[in-house]
Amino acid sequence: MTPYHSPTRPPRRDHRAATTSPATVDGDAFRTVDGQTLWLRPVRPDDVEALQRGFARLTPEQIRLRVFHRMNELSPEMLHLLANVDPERGAAFVATDADGEIRGEGRLYVDRTLDSAEFALIVDPSLTGKGVGRALLRRLLAESRRRGLRELWGLVLTENTAMLDLAAYLGAEREAIPGELDTVRVRFALDDPRLAATD
Repeated sequence: MTPYHSPTRPPRRDHRAATTSPATVDGDAFRTVDGQTLWLRPVRPDDVEALQRGFARLTPEQIRLRVFHRMNELSPEMLHLLANVDPERGAAFVATDADGEIRGEGRLYVDRTLDSAEFALIVDPSLTGKGVGRALLRRLLAESRRRGLRELWGLVLTENTAMLDLAAYLGAEREAIPGELDTVRVRFALDDPRLAATD
């Protein structure tokens, strides 16, 4: 999937109490499988600090599965780009808790030449396996259809069984990549009526 690019990383601790004021909750509410309420909304320019804290909570293994290599931090420049999405080139959605903390993130990067988009997902380690990734991916599928795209796709390491299972559950096809035994391409054909039934 499309990686972050940055040489720096904030300390692995939650600065929420010291750096944030009371959050205004907005977006579409949904419940996790264990009954927590989260809100799904587009990313905003004022999400920079929350994105930084969210990245700091990720495990090294989560980051490697997302970007295919080790990464320690996000630079201020990359954080600015992540929080300020060019709507012509893509979209990003975040799942937030009642304190406004980002607990999951989904992005798509549009290729108008091919009428397709690449997607990427990441979920807070405290909420993996609880439906957050499913809610984000469904939103990315809906956004891709709204844009009239033909397909949504992503590259996934074969060891990332959680992501492969989620994609399969929502109707993706899995395609081998010639010469790459450790990576597969998952593809959602957005005009497939069977796929529409899973949204």
